[in-house]
Amino acid sequence: MTEVAVVPDVAAAAAELFVESVAGASAARGRAAVALTGGSSAPPLFAKLLGAKLPWAQTEIFFTDERAVAPDHALSNYRLAQEGLLRHVNPRSVHRMRGEAPDLEVEARRCAGDLRTLGAPPRLDLVLLGLGPDGHICSLFAGVPGSAERGDDELVRHVAAPVNVEPKVARITLLPFLVVTARMVVLQVTGAAKADVLARALKGPEDLAACPAQWLRKASGRVVVACDSPASSRL
Repeated sequence: MTEVAVVPDVAAAAAELFVESVAGASAARGRAAVALTGGSSAPPLFAKLLGAKLPWAQTEIFFTDERAVAPDHALSNYRLAQEGLLRHVNPRSVHRMRGEAPDLEVEARRCAGDLRTLGAPPRLDLVLLGLGPDGHICSLFAGVPGSAERGDDELVRHVAAPVNVEPKVARITLLPFLVVTARMVVLQVTGAAKADVLARALKGPEDLAACPAQWLRKASGRVVVACDSPASSRL
């Protein structure tokens, strides 16, 4: 069951859930595995987490997706996390998706190997997500072949951005398997411009190819949508 939390400060609410998840996983299993997202929702969350007391030495950092760019590129999700959060804390390990790799399919398989260190099958403790205007999560874009496939076997794959998404670069992304099996998923949504797509994701007729965010309905763990009033106006 998806929980919808309408809050004045979405980043603060997401940070509280991050602390809850990471602290709980560390206490229960000796480590926490988190997948960070990029996009506009990431910097405010990272800023909130800088002041949080967390077991960083027991926390492993993964990423939901990455563009095919170098780690210091302006569009790199890793750069965003490194500058905004990771260089200020000391996580147990950081599993970067190497967007600069010459063969992204090979790199995707390497990333899958990293994930399998969590178990067979792997299970993330926390997946942080933003919501794209087309209903995408991670780099699973509406209308892109593969975005509606659960991906039990490969776990991670390379997908290409659709032609109407800027920048037109290839990407590496987690498949829905890692989202639907995570112990907790937190989706951050802000602004009236996201109201229609959020309503479609949570309440619209099911069409995973047209709205990959609907994968959240199939999650086995806890799903929390942290949104502000304008974003929730169509729910």
